[in-house]
Amino acid sequence: MFRRPGFKHKILLLVATALLGFVVLSLVSSLRNERLAVDARHGELVTAVQSAVNIAAAYQARAASGAMPVEEAQKAAIEAIRLARYGGADGKTEYFYIWTVDGSTVMHPTHPEWTGQPMLGKLLDATGGDTLKRLLDAVAASPNGRAFAQAYFPRPGQTQAVPKLQYGTRVDGWNWVVGSGMYLDDLDALVQSQRVRDAATALVLLAIVAGMGWLVVRSVLRQIGGEPAEAMRVMDEVARGNLAARLDRAARGSLLDGLQTMIAALRKTIEQVHVSTESIRTAADEIAVGNLDLSQRTEETASNLQQTASSLEQITGAVRQTADSARTANQLASTASDVAARGGNVVEQVVATMGEINESSRRIADIIGTIDGIAFQTNILALNAAVEAARAGEQGRGFAVVASEVRSLAQRSADAAKEIKDLIGTSVERVEAGSRLVRDAGESMSEIVVSVQRVTDIIGEITAAANEQSSGIDQINLAVTQLDQMTQQNAALVEESAAAAESLKQQATNLAAVVGVFQVDEREPNGARASARASRSSEAATPDEARAAIARARDSAKRGAVRTVGVAPAARQHAPKARAASGGAAAAPRQAPAGTAAGTAAVGAAAAVGAEEGWESF
Repeated sequence: MFRRPGFKHKILLLVATALLGFVVLSLVSSLRNERLAVDARHGELVTAVQSAVNIAAAYQARAASGAMPVEEAQKAAIEAIRLARYGGADGKTEYFYIWTVDGSTVMHPTHPEWTGQPMLGKLLDATGGDTLKRLLDAVAASPNGRAFAQAYFPRPGQTQAVPKLQYGTRVDGWNWVVGSGMYLDDLDALVQSQRVRDAATALVLLAIVAGMGWLVVRSVLRQIGGEPAEAMRVMDEVARGNLAARLDRAARGSLLDGLQTMIAALRKTIEQVHVSTESIRTAADEIAVGNLDLSQRTEETASNLQQTASSLEQITGAVRQTADSARTANQLASTASDVAARGGNVVEQVVATMGEINESSRRIADIIGTIDGIAFQTNILALNAAVEAARAGEQGRGFAVVASEVRSLAQRSADAAKEIKDLIGTSVERVEAGSRLVRDAGESMSEIVVSVQRVTDIIGEITAAANEQSSGIDQINLAVTQLDQMTQQNAALVEESAAAAESLKQQATNLAAVVGVFQVDEREPNGARASARASRSSEAATPDEARAAIARARDSAKRGAVRTVGVAPAARQHAPKARAASGGAAAAPRQAPAGTAAGTAAVGAAAAVGAEEGWESF
């Protein structure tokens, strides 16, 4: 029966395919090199003949230009071409010859006796063909006057005919055909030698590649540790739950050895999961017992909080009445303060008015002083006028009378100004005395205003403190009310926790059943442990019963959230402040499943519905 090849044979087959491709590539390269050598020989022959044709063309151009006669130009061209050589090891082996288009010899360097003789039908090769006619016919048939021809002649001094390649080019105007030939047997020997070298190189490379391929196969198999098919077999066993599967042999540090280590670690992990599952089930039972005790204590706390809320409501009424009385006293003190402030303002206005009167009296005294000065100066002027009138004699007598009257008036004005100044001085003294009295009254009124204001501030502080106490009591009342709600909700959450603990127990049972599928001991069947887990979980409630219990628990939680102590309007008014003070603990109360003992008994199948109900962590 046909057996599938192993990994090693596949790698060796890949190496053999690469070697075969290398051999084919070597053959193709050898054929290409042979073709390139023939093309190079053709190119060498064409280049050489073209150089001879260029010599003839140069002399033909000189003859056409009249620099020399045609016959002399032809002779010079013939002589130059006869002496030209190319090819061979020394570069002087091959030569050129010239024929006419009808087959006569113009020049042949090795057979000068042929010059001028017709040679058609005389130059026969080893095949019996006329080599000259063959070349001339090919040149005549070529549209550009250039053609190759094949011939077979023995080399000089030898008898065995070998292939020889001929090439000719027509020289228009002179009816010449300049040609040459090159033997090809040395090219065959060169190609054969190249083939031998290529074959030897190919064999060496084949040996090297084969050896490296073998080393690579050994290295890969050593790293893998064996056949990959063995690894696939073990992985299939692991996928079916058989962690007791083992590899027959695996080199240390290889891939299969790592796979064996991974399976052993997975087997150990599954065993630890078995142990952890049992621990989870035990812990779930303990959580259920603790939740029952916590539920009873929470109900007692809720009852005590209701009584505390009732007492706080009475304290709130008394504090609110105190706050109202303090607010009334604050209003009366504020009114007295306003009246005292208005009296102080009036006294300040009187003080300001007396100051203005005092300033006006001072200005009048200044004006009287000015008038007194004017009277004094007028008296001086009148005295001067009397002196001047006395000097004038009879002519100044009338002027003296006038000056006497002016002096009398000035004296009277000075006396009147002095009396007014005395009166004004007395008035200023009395006004200053009145201003001092009014200023003293204003200072007394200011002290009264300050005292009344201080009394008003103290009563305001009392009022604010009473309001803050009232607000604080309201917030405490609201906090206690919310704490009562939270306590009742906590009771519901405790019952939910009991249901979740039962669900955790069921999930641990299901997890044990799932993990039990894995066989970690060769002596234990795959399904033995799973069957044991499944039998222990058969007592759990159905998913429908679990959903019904959860619904009843939520209805109980909603009813419990409504049972709250009455909150006064002021407490409701300060609800946002109390909510901020309590850290938002009751900002969004959760309507969690809670309630009855049926919730605890009926959630054994909560593993199937827990994800649908979206229980929160707590």
